[in-house]
Parts: sequence; structure tokens; C-alpha cells
Amino acid sequence: MGHVAETAARIRSLEIQGANAIAKAALEALARDIARDPATDRREAASLLVSARPNEPMLRNLLAAFLGALGDPASSLELAAELLERVRADEEALAAAGADLVLDGMTVFTHCHSSSAVSILREAHRRGRRFKVLNTETRPRYQGRITASELASDGVEVVHMVDSAAKYALDGADLFLFGADAILPSGYLINKVGTGIFCVVASRYDVPTYCATLTLKVVRDRADERVEERDPREVWPEAPPGVRVFNPAFDKVHLKYITAFVTEKGLVKDVLAQEWNPVRDGRP
Repeated sequence: MGHVAETAARIRSLEIQGANAIAKAALEALARDIARDPATDRREAASLLVSARPNEPMLRNLLAAFLGALGDPASSLELAAELLERVRADEEALAAAGADLVLDGMTVFTHCHSSSAVSILREAHRRGRRFKVLNTETRPRYQGRITASELASDGVEVVHMVDSAAKYALDGADLFLFGADAILPSGYLINKVGTGIFCVVASRYDVPTYCATLTLKVVRDRADERVEERDPREVWPEAPPGVRVFNPAFDKVHLKYITAFVTEKGLVKDVLAQEWNPVRDGRP
């Protein structure tokens, strides 16, 4: 399990981050290990990858689709490539649907780094729309800097700010756009910590709130998920004795705050009713 073990370690360390990137990297690692050694314990290898990021249903769902369709180990790389192409096509469809929301002169607020949200903004910019993005730094790992850098490199106007300044941004925003790590059957979504309070503030200012997510992120295999708490030293490396640092990685946000979900199937309100079928036109 050389590729699997290495990829799992990179996921745990956040060297690979973002639900889409994690799922793709995990699938490629599993397929490569099976192709190299057909005797690889597929379930054990998949479990190791899933344990590296337990809050990622896209990871679980994509690996489950792969293992469910895989017969001959020799076809593992081909099957993985077909599934990844399917995901790529879905991502393009999502970006196209979401870009319709971003109009000339708009101000868009976003939080953390979501490849789906960024793809929407890039597509809107490619279509010639001129808009401004306000984004948070997203402490303690500063994933918002990735978003700011990617959009600025494309020529999008970006205003970057500390998380606690988000009220000022939302007060003048036309829409709030963010991604999701998971959509739970209990009626909540999981996304980067801070998303919940920003949704509440957006609601207070009547700012439409859109969650960009592939339907692969809908949880199908469990009723709920715990929120990961990360190393407190990410927040305060040398906290004084007697101070306990609380460092949750995610928020659970009630779906009532979401105006609509931007998916590969277009804009949908009831995302829990959407199914991702790995088989299309008789092939994965």
C-alpha cells in the first residue's frame, strides 16, 4: 500500500486539502496500488484512506463506486480514469450552472477554499463578467489565501480580510458562495468552521446564500458525522498553562440557510433528493 499510505499521510497533514482534491488523490492512489499488486487488500486500503479524512463523503462515495465496479485488477487504472473523467465533467457542469448567478457589478463573499466555488467564479470571469470577490483568510490554516491567489491570478478583483471582518463584507455583498465537505441526511451541511456564523449574518442582511457541491458529497452510508477537532497548536503553538484551545475544523450548518445548491445537475433546493449514479450510458 505504498501510494495509499503516502496519500493518506498527505491528506492528514492537509498537504492535500479540499474534498474534491482529496477524493481524486485517494482514488488514484488506490488504483495504482491495485494495479501494481493485484493482491492488495482493497477494503483495507480504502479504509486507510477514509480514516485520513472521516468527514469527507465524496472520498467514501467515490472509492465505493470504484470498488463496486472493479473486477479485474488489471483494469483498475482505466476504471479510475473513467470515474475521474466523470467527476471532471460534473465539475464543469457545476461551474457553468453557478456562473449564471454571477452578474456584472456584483460583489461576491466567499470563505475558505472551495474548488467548486472557485470554478464558478473563474467561469463567470471567463464569460466576461466583471465582479469583486471578498474573501476571508480562514484561520488557522489560511486556506482563504489559496482562493485569493487563484482568483487574482486570473484577473479577478479580490479583497482579502481577517475572518472577524466578514460582517463588513456581507453587509455589502450580493451573494455568499461557498463549498461543502458533506451534506448530511439530518438536514445539515458540513463546511469550514466560520461558515455557520457567516450564514446567520448573511440571513440578517438578506444576502442570498449558495452552496456549491457535487452530489457525490451527500452522505449515504451513515446518519450523521462528528465534527473534527484539530491540533490546538494550529491556533496557539505555546498557549499558557490553564488555557484550553478549541480548534474545530468544521461547522454544521442547517440547510434552512441555503438559498439553493449549485450542483452538476444545476440549481437545486432539495440536495438530499439528488443521487450520483456512477454508471452513465452503460459505463462508469
